[in-house]
Amino acid sequence: MMTCRDVALQLSRDDLNRQALMTRASVALHLAMCRHCRAFARQLTWLTRASRQLGDALAGELPSAFEARLQARLSRPDHPRQP
Repeated sequence: MMTCRDVALQLSRDDLNRQALMTRASVALHLAMCRHCRAFARQLTWLTRASRQLGDALAGELPSAFEARLQARLSRPDHPRQP
């Protein structure tokens, strides 16, 4: 039986379809029994879809004033700085 960590690793690699039949069956069995891993799989699917859509939306060039606006916003005194 695979652990949650093993399943999360397999799902995160995004190559489950290329894995051995036993690995795919073990992941499927674990997902059938573990609601936490099912939730993780749904979240991973959502994140993948959202990041692809964002990448597609940003595929073009940024507006010409974007860099200046970003620098102005980051230099504001009320902007939290990272240590």
